Amino acid sequence: MNYEIEFVYLKNEKINMKITKNLMVFIAAIFMATMAFSADLGEARKVYSTQLTKFEKAPQKFGINVPPDGVSEVEYPSGKLLLKAWISSNAEKNANRPAVVFLHGGFSFGNDDWLASQEFVKAGYVLLMPMLRGENGNDGNFELFGGEVDDAIAAGRYLAQLPGIDKKHIYLAGHSVGGSLAILASQMQSPFKASAALSGYPRLLEWIDHFPRTIPFDINNAKERNIRDPYLYATSVKIPLYLFSESQNVRTISASREFCGLVAKSSYCQHEIVPGNHQEIIVPAIKKILAIFKEMPH
Repeated sequence: MNYEIEFVYLKNEKINMKITKNLMVFIAAIFMATMAFSADLGEARKVYSTQLTKFEKAPQKFGINVPPDGVSEVEYPSGKLLLKAWISSNAEKNANRPAVVFLHGGFSFGNDDWLASQEFVKAGYVLLMPMLRGENGNDGNFELFGGEVDDAIAAGRYLAQLPGIDKKHIYLAGHSVGGSLAILASQMQSPFKASAALSGYPRLLEWIDHFPRTIPFDINNAKERNIRDPYLYATSVKIPLYLFSESQNVRTISASREFCGLVAKSSYCQHEIVPGNHQEIIVPAIKKILAIFKEMPH
């Protein structure tokens, strides 16, 4: 192709720029590609689906977890995958209870994750904790904030079709890696009324680049990076978003405060610092989340 740009300087110091037809087509193509990633994460993910370069399971070991009393292991569909989850058995056919999907930290689920989130059950919520694609022997491959976002939303849709669930009060929350997924999910259409991220990290590409061995896609592919970057879609947040940062992590506080300010220009975002370290904030942050959810309009 001829992408010639010819500049002619005239006596009146104006610039006459002659651009060939092929260059105009090229610029239009670049513009359209940019627009695909400019505003809405859901639309961007429709245009581009992640292309894995490694087909592996999640990079974290897991043990054999037996559901305790009052908990059932179920399967929920996510696209063509059938994935495992634990659900509290306090759902009653005529109870119409609120419910929450809680996304565990790290890349595998364990009994300790379930125990850490029991404040939701104590408050009367039906709790569903999904295991995502490639985790804990599940179908599918590890995508590192790719299809796992779809799994989180699919878990909410699974809850919505169960008897005894108040479909208008299904919430999303997550800790650490799960918190970052909760941020991305808030930028997609979903059945959730609100989303809360505990120690999630909005500067997600910075986090991903820090762990190159875990990356299952071409890190130099701009489209792969774009669909995992919450900052590109700060105007795409569709539900109230609540960010909780541990007081001992200045980097997370800075990123969350900055990102929440961007989100607040077009949606609702609240950021709060909770005393403690990465693990210590889980229970007190959940108690704060419960108070917030309780005050949300019905």
